[in-house]
Amino acid sequence: MRSQFSGFRPGLLVLQVGDRDDSNLYISSKLKAAAEIGIDARHVRLPNTATQDEVLQNIRSANANVSIHGLIVQLPLDSVNHIDTQLITNAVAPDKDVDGLSCDIIPTGDIILSYR
Repeated sequence: MRSQFSGFRPGLLVLQVGDRDDSNLYISSKLKAAAEIGIDARHVRLPNTATQDEVLQNIRSANANVSIHGLIVQLPLDSVNHIDTQLITNAVAPDKDVDGLSCDIIPTGDIILSYR
């Protein structure tokens, strides 16, 4: 792929709410692995006071950013405010959803992608 697209570096954004030690450790390993294979990875940490609307705004911004090719929303969302995790994960554009959580699972086990 590098020979076809010289100079191309995939972009990854990891979005975190709060400052959980277990999440921080997991994210640092993701960032290290990404760097080792040439992915331009960034970490955005929102405070534990972040609201659902603030998280959604960050996701919408990442969805619209052409330099971000993959988006991970680190779970759990560690906020003092109520945040609907399913709403948040479904807000991630399916073509940028690294974890595959923006899908709606129906009772038969079939997966239907949520295109917005």
